[in-house]
Amino acid sequence: MGYIQKNLMSGEYVAYEAKQHGIIYTGPVILALLSFCAFFIPADAWINACICGVGLLVALCWGISIYGGRQYVVTNNRLIFKRGIINRNSHELLLKKCEGVQVDQSIPGRMFDYGTVTVTTGEVTNSYKYISHPLRFTTTIHEQISHLKED
Repeated sequence: MGYIQKNLMSGEYVAYEAKQHGIIYTGPVILALLSFCAFFIPADAWINACICGVGLLVALCWGISIYGGRQYVVTNNRLIFKRGIINRNSHELLLKKCEGVQVDQSIPGRMFDYGTVTVTTGEVTNSYKYISHPLRFTTTIHEQISHLKED
């Protein structure tokens, strides 16, 4: 059972869980490919293996740090953001207090269906970057706010 499921309130359920788009791993993938190319440099095989190994290790650590255990969840009452694998950082936003939701998508974002979703509540603004399917995430937030107003 994950962090989100353990911390749901009574009667609360997960309506949607957003994911970060795979485009965030472009840098680590390029580094891994370049590291692998070290085998084709005319030099000592031991040096090539060391360069490749170090490069792949750095790429792996970079990818893990980018992922960072992030979770973006819309429940019927809250918007929950959790980050961290070892250390945990989370913040929650009551949907009742939500005043606005904005989606920003660049041209590549529209092509590959990712973007930044910004949620505002009075003085506080929370931005969630590189969200895959940002319009679906935004629509779910609006639907849950609408359901709260009906009750």
